[in-house]
Amino acid sequence: MAEDDLRASDAEREQLVDALRAHAADGRLTTDELEERSAAAYSATTRGELVALRRDLPEAAPPAAPPPEVVGERIGAVLANTHQGGHWLVPERLEVKVVLGDCKLDLRQADVPPEVTIEVKVRLGDVTIYVPADARVELTGRAILGDKKVRGDTGASGGGPVIRVHADLILGDLKIDVATTGERLRNLLGRGS
Repeated sequence: MAEDDLRASDAEREQLVDALRAHAADGRLTTDELEERSAAAYSATTRGELVALRRDLPEAAPPAAPPPEVVGERIGAVLANTHQGGHWLVPERLEVKVVLGDCKLDLRQADVPPEVTIEVKVRLGDVTIYVPADARVELTGRAILGDKKVRGDTGASGGGPVIRVHADLILGDLKIDVATTGERLRNLLGRGS
């Protein structure tokens, strides 16, 4: 039996009607054409009848990537742990305050502006910032009974964003990890950590 002769399911009918609505929204079908084709889709018996209703229309475009998560200009962790990562929009100025907690910021898959200033204030806690491999990192500030450091190449010759981090640490640590080229490739290929 040919594929076109197989009976259509309700899910296949609904999927076609959704696609027809999208084509109408894009201006490929008039309202009357949408109504006619939708009625025909709901009364179709075989897959071949469904295929005929969209034969003159292009394949649906893949869904657009979701917009980045918008984060405020302040991230805090008081007696708690927090993590900000994935696809998010990094503001040009960001304040991070941690008291008796931990904070991890991952900028490797984020939308990072050309220049970012991050003010980090820690009291009895830790902050780890993961930055893209092509970022140039400038770390300033003080650490009292704590430590601040950049691990990895700071990307001084890269064309990526400039990330300025000013630290005010008391009994706390700040680590900035620069992604390696291998990590960057794995993230681009969707095999990130």
